[in-house]
Amino acid sequence: MNEIKKIPYGQSTFMGMRRKNAYYVDKTMYIPEIEEIEYVFLIRPRRFGKSLFLSTLYAYYDIKDQEQFENVFRDTWILNNQTPCRGKYLILYFNFSAITKDIDLMQSDFNKYCCIVIDQFLYTYKQYIPERISKLIEVEILAHEKLHKLAVMLNDTEHRLYILIDEYDHFTNVLLSEQGIEAYHAITKGVGFFKQFFINLKLLTSGKESALERLFITGVSPTTMDDVSSGFNIGDNISLLPIFNNIVGFTEKEAREILEYYISAGKLNVDVEESIAIFRKWYDNYRFSDKSKESLYNTDCIWYFVKDSMRSDGILKDVINDNLRMDTRKLSNLVVLNKNLNGNFDILSEVINTGKTYSIINKSFPYEQITQPDNFVSMLYFLGLLTFSKDDNEYKPCLKIPNETIKVLMFEYITNCINSAYESKFDLNLRKYDEFLKNLALEGEYKSIFEFIADEMNRKTSIRDFVDGENVVKLFYLFYLSYYDYFFVSTEKELNKGYADIVMLPNTLKYKNLKYLYLVEFKYIKRSIEGEAFKTELNKKISDAKEKLNQYADADEIKRNLGFEQVDKISIVKLITVFYGWEMIVIENLS
Repeated sequence: MNEIKKIPYGQSTFMGMRRKNAYYVDKTMYIPEIEEIEYVFLIRPRRFGKSLFLSTLYAYYDIKDQEQFENVFRDTWILNNQTPCRGKYLILYFNFSAITKDIDLMQSDFNKYCCIVIDQFLYTYKQYIPERISKLIEVEILAHEKLHKLAVMLNDTEHRLYILIDEYDHFTNVLLSEQGIEAYHAITKGVGFFKQFFINLKLLTSGKESALERLFITGVSPTTMDDVSSGFNIGDNISLLPIFNNIVGFTEKEAREILEYYISAGKLNVDVEESIAIFRKWYDNYRFSDKSKESLYNTDCIWYFVKDSMRSDGILKDVINDNLRMDTRKLSNLVVLNKNLNGNFDILSEVINTGKTYSIINKSFPYEQITQPDNFVSMLYFLGLLTFSKDDNEYKPCLKIPNETIKVLMFEYITNCINSAYESKFDLNLRKYDEFLKNLALEGEYKSIFEFIADEMNRKTSIRDFVDGENVVKLFYLFYLSYYDYFFVSTEKELNKGYADIVMLPNTLKYKNLKYLYLVEFKYIKRSIEGEAFKTELNKKISDAKEKLNQYADADEIKRNLGFEQVDKISIVKLITVFYGWEMIVIENLS
């Protein structure tokens, strides 16, 4: 019997995975397409497999150890579809996530790291590089000079260079979020050391018979490349091309095959269809081209699920992978300027309230232009917080929150933005609030928590300046009702040809005894409406809310759209709330 393949959770080196007999999802069919492009730039969110793909290119094109090719690439598509450039290059590989985030040490550390990489390169390929060239390069103490001299001197040899740069923007993004725009500009503008590195890199791609024949760069954001090279004009940004939609990430077919493999091997005690339903809700719906018809799962999340479900001897309870959880405080600088919320907060609140927005995606823009609406949405897209939806309009693509995991991260994001802007923060009495939320989840007691949230909203009056009244109401309730994981909270969920304001599904995956599903309809009346006009408006709002809630509460529709296997075990609670300005004047249960 063959040895059961190891789970490659946290693994990002192709050669290491193959030698350890780890499960490998084949992406080698994209190698011929990549080979058609000399200089490549690929942006994808964190934890999607970029490093593994780069490592696969390294193993495929490396001039050394080609006698191991058939063994290393066994059972892959490329084994029987080899390209003319296989095993042709000297590979120079950089991973800039290794650079320190300490601004005082960053330039020195960057230079030392790159020099070490280049010196190791000279040693690795000493049989291909004349000794006189190696000695001339080794004496240089600046990384960009070493790189320049290496590429120029290789022109006199028969060998050509393939440079791979992984996470090119990792330390600059951290620098920007923790040290601010001035520190970021110091290394990406003028004569900054990082800018100088890319200037030399760009120069090496020009000229006749350049030794630098191929280049592949990955990252999570286009802004740094735009800043260091005045726009990425040294190659092709393939990030939005439909042909490369699946170059990293897992399709549903690939995710299903992983489950079936470990179940058949007796290592995984889960139901395939139940697991796939969880995948779709929590890890799915990434589309990296508005033309793509197939969505993708986050690779790291799939392996996290398989690994921890094995340890749990059944489906894991905590479906959010903490490694995916970004530090949303690092993004608050996109929304908060000088302790004030900028226009991007309106976009962010719109996205959270509706689950989507409409915008073009700009492949390149400098950081100074991040406050422009399309650029801000583009940044959310590249970070994986938004993705292309099939619901496009005639003029602009529709971008939506891809899944429940990202929805949780978005709630954390907007909370941190508000906390960065105001001294009056979400300073909950957690013991008291937890009691209210438990009563909501276990006993169906809703008044206490809804009144509590209304009081909290009235305390935080300054936030109202940035969002219209109705949106602020929904935003507050979305945040507070999502604070713990008793419920999966959705907004603008499509139900029976309508869109519910808030849907709260009990998290029965983690808490088996939950039995209440809440449908909440919010209505808002402006303070300027008074007297008989107010009474008429109130009656109209309540009547409209009742009609909608009864429409949403159709059990078959809930089962079909929300995935309940046994709807009869779930009590549907239909709640109407009406706000008069910032005062909640109605909270009524129609059930």
